[in-house]
Amino acid sequence: MARLIIANRRGHQVLEWDPATDTEEVKAVIAEAERIIREAREQGCKISRKVGDHHELYDGPFDPNVEEYQIIAPIAGG
Repeated sequence: MARLIIANRRGHQVLEWDPATDTEEVKAVIAEAERIIREAREQGCKISRKVGDHHELYDGPFDPNVEEYQIIAPIAGG
């Protein structure tokens, strides 16, 4: 199972999909995850992906087979 974790003001949202399943529903979730990541990057967020047992920043293309992505919002200073 693969997932995208999106932190937001209400806690966090999780999208999950099985990359081994080839249904229209899974394709739609994957397309939504890819769109969310693309828009997050456009808004200045960083993306991390799980590699082994840790996360690393990642700026490459979306891969639906990655176990977990996380969106990291920029910190606003004042």
